[in-house]
Amino acid sequence: MDQIQSILNSNPFVQGGLTLMVAGWLGYQLRAMPTRVIAFVRSRQTRVIEVRECSPLYNAWLTMLTEGAVRRGGPRTIEVRTVSEDDEDRAAGAGFAAGTDDFWARACGKWCRVSVRREPPAGAPRGFAERFIIELEVFRASRADLERMLAEAKRRANVAVDRQLVDLYDKWGSASTVALPKRSSATLCLPSGLFEDAVSRIRKFLGAREQYELVGVPWRYGVLLHGQPGTGKTSLSHALASELGLRLAVVPLADLKSDEELFSTFSEIRDGSIVLLEDVDCAFEGRKSEDVEGITFAGFLNCIDGVLAPHNGRILMMSTNHPEKLDAALTRPGRVDHRIELGPLTRQAASDYVDRVFPHVGLRHEIVDEVMAGENPTPAILINRIMRENWRRDVASSDVVSVVC
Repeated sequence: MDQIQSILNSNPFVQGGLTLMVAGWLGYQLRAMPTRVIAFVRSRQTRVIEVRECSPLYNAWLTMLTEGAVRRGGPRTIEVRTVSEDDEDRAAGAGFAAGTDDFWARACGKWCRVSVRREPPAGAPRGFAERFIIELEVFRASRADLERMLAEAKRRANVAVDRQLVDLYDKWGSASTVALPKRSSATLCLPSGLFEDAVSRIRKFLGAREQYELVGVPWRYGVLLHGQPGTGKTSLSHALASELGLRLAVVPLADLKSDEELFSTFSEIRDGSIVLLEDVDCAFEGRKSEDVEGITFAGFLNCIDGVLAPHNGRILMMSTNHPEKLDAALTRPGRVDHRIELGPLTRQAASDYVDRVFPHVGLRHEIVDEVMAGENPTPAILINRIMRENWRRDVASSDVVSVVC
């Protein structure tokens, strides 16, 4: 120890080196101090909200923050994209919105630092379209402040009470949204109790997320609608989405030419949607793809029930006119949790339907007799026949639910 002390006292180079080392360490600490203080304050005084593009409220958040940008004229980087509209007859329109940039905004009286960036879908191979994500850092916000901001985003979202939002997806995963009148179960020509049973099952599933996660079962639900053409498979899907307050996502399998396009499309579907795949038997004959250049059966199974399939409460509805053509691997329990067979029209269902929807048509029961006497009667045949009569009436003075064809 004395020897070390002697060297330190007698060698100016060692003394100078130690002095520089200490000075450098102090300089580094002083230079890093502001960053550490800011990080400490941010960790104690801010809350972070993440809004991904798959959220039904994404466009509403983006519009609200764009309008609240502190910079005059809005964020420095803006883009033209689909944003929510207040007009209930339209689901969306084009407008300016924040691009991939950081900016400051004031939303619901709170200062926010907003970052809009892109991220690849979880588990997606390289080359897949990246999705937007908003990271919103709110300063000095309570839980009540965040709930108020969420309520404002919901208010801005174009989810009209009497409108059903339908997302039509293309092979690139882009969706065009249309707003249709909601479909009431009263307008369906189905056997008694069928619709109510389906609603009850889906509501039970939607409320059981914790139970699914507890036992390690993916939180998703599959429904197979089968029956001859015209029995109301598409109408039932529309009515279920309207009753449950969910978006209806329509994916045209015939337009998809590869597994990559299929995965890209499914990765863009918004949370809180019923995914409708119509005429799934036309895409596959057993395990064989009808189109050599189309999606593969293995790719389809991986997309709807594989490791990459979302665990977000997705409800997948597949319709088919020929269930016997579907491979057992596709319709096994776990991939199809509920089978709904829509059989030929029964006289009781037809009579109940015309009495409920067309009580003002005097010949309604004669029309039922005429349709039932034909070959393979279906609700579509009945509706088409009765619509040729004088079925119109004064809607303002009637409480009868209008028919949506």
